[in-house]
Amino acid sequence: MFTGYGHCYRLDALELADEHVHNQHHWTHKTIEHFKQTLANPDFPCLFGRKAVSARTCHIIFARASQLADDIARGLADYIRTVAPIPLKQRIGHPLLVFLQTDPASTLAEQQRLAWAVLQQVHARDPQPWPNEVPQDPHDARWAFCFAGMPLFVNMSFPGHRLMKSRNLGQHIAFVINPRESFDEVASAGTESGQRIRARIRERVRHYNDGVMPDSLGFFGQDDNFEWQQYQLQEPGSLNPARCPFHTATAEPMIEN
Repeated sequence: MFTGYGHCYRLDALELADEHVHNQHHWTHKTIEHFKQTLANPDFPCLFGRKAVSARTCHIIFARASQLADDIARGLADYIRTVAPIPLKQRIGHPLLVFLQTDPASTLAEQQRLAWAVLQQVHARDPQPWPNEVPQDPHDARWAFCFAGMPLFVNMSFPGHRLMKSRNLGQHIAFVINPRESFDEVASAGTESGQRIRARIRERVRHYNDGVMPDSLGFFGQDDNFEWQQYQLQEPGSLNPARCPFHTATAEPMIEN
C-alpha cells in the first residue's frame, strides 16, 4: 500500500523509500520509472529537466484520483518551502513533478479539462493571498499562476498527446512546475545567452515532436505572450478555450456565450 500521497519527495529520497521499493507494481512506481526512462532519452527537449533527473534533484508529488487538489496543495506548499531558500540560478535544477492518477480511458480534452479544474481547486487551497505584484488576469502578459506567494510556471503534460510528444510523460497527467523567476534567471529573453538557450530547446522540441512545434510558445512579458496558453498546448482533440479556464478567487470568472 502506498501511503506517500501529498508528500513532496526529492527523487533520490523517493528511490530509497520503502513504500517505493516495495510497491513495484503500484502505479506510482511504474510512473516514476517510465518518467526516468523518458528523460534518459538524449533527444528529450528539456535540457534542464534531463540534468535534474540525472542528478536526482527534482521533486515528486503523487496525487490520488479521489483527492487530487488536496494532495497537490499539501505537497506544493512543502515544495515551495524547500526551494525558496535556494539561490535563483540553482532553482532550475529543482523542478517539481506532480503526477495525477488518471483514468486511462479518458480523452485528451477530458484530461485537459480535469487539469484546469484541479489547478483551480489547488488555488482555492492556497494558504496565502495572491501576490500584489502579479496580475490576477491571465490575459495580462505578466500573469503567472501563484501559490504560497510564489509565481510558478506550470507545464501540463497529458497521456492523450500524440503529436506533442514532448508533453506526454506517461499514462498519467503530469504538472511540471518551476518557480517563474528560474527561467528568467537562466534563460532570460532579454539576454543573448538566454535567447540562445531558448532557441536551442525549441529546436529540440521540434525535433522530438517530428517537426511539430506549438504556435503558443513565447517569451514571458511580451505583449502578445500569455503564459496560460503555454501551460496547455494544443493538437487535434485538445481543448481550445478562447479564454483561460483559470481565474483567481478574487477575480470575476469570464463567462463565454
